[in-house]
Amino acid sequence: MAQKKLMEPGVVAAVERACRNDPEALELVARLALRLALRTSAAMLGSRQDAVDIAQDVAIDVLHGLRGLRDPSRFDAWVHRIAARRTLRYLRSRRGRARAERTLEELEEQEHPATSLGEDALSEQWSAAPAIRQALAELPPRQSLALALRYVAGLTDSEIAEVLSCRRGTACSLLSRGRSALRANPLLVELRSSLQGDLSR
Repeated sequence: MAQKKLMEPGVVAAVERACRNDPEALELVARLALRLALRTSAAMLGSRQDAVDIAQDVAIDVLHGLRGLRDPSRFDAWVHRIAARRTLRYLRSRRGRARAERTLEELEEQEHPATSLGEDALSEQWSAAPAIRQALAELPPRQSLALALRYVAGLTDSEIAEVLSCRRGTACSLLSRGRSALRANPLLVELRSSLQGDLSR
């Protein structure tokens, strides 16, 4: 399971200064928000250019809403939540809301055995395998986002549930089904041998 990543004290202090309109802190916070949103959105969309557009909007949202952030130590989770909303909105407009919801309903009716995909192995392959990014972009939006938050952002099950505004069990289900879909995706055939040991567990 991914370990919880605590924000560095310097980042928390920067967020606190930004809330008081410190110019240098505002610039730093904007860059942090842009970086966080870009990594997750790029993994979901399979397109860096689309992700850049979304990340820029997220950074603007963060600066506009910064004074409403009650707990600076939750900055990362807050940015992920904003990025999630914007990316899901984009995906649904691109694919069609009806299609996305229908796919999610169909998946809920299917039974997928719980299997363990080696997280270390998948994390190592993530940045180096365009096939994984493309396959991820083809998943239903919430599955795609859950996987991106786990393997790209390094969030725990509970943190993913917080970002998605759902129960922890629902987040675990999204992760499990997303991993099952990735294993079955023909785009990942070339990676099968390197991941075989983990996929067979």
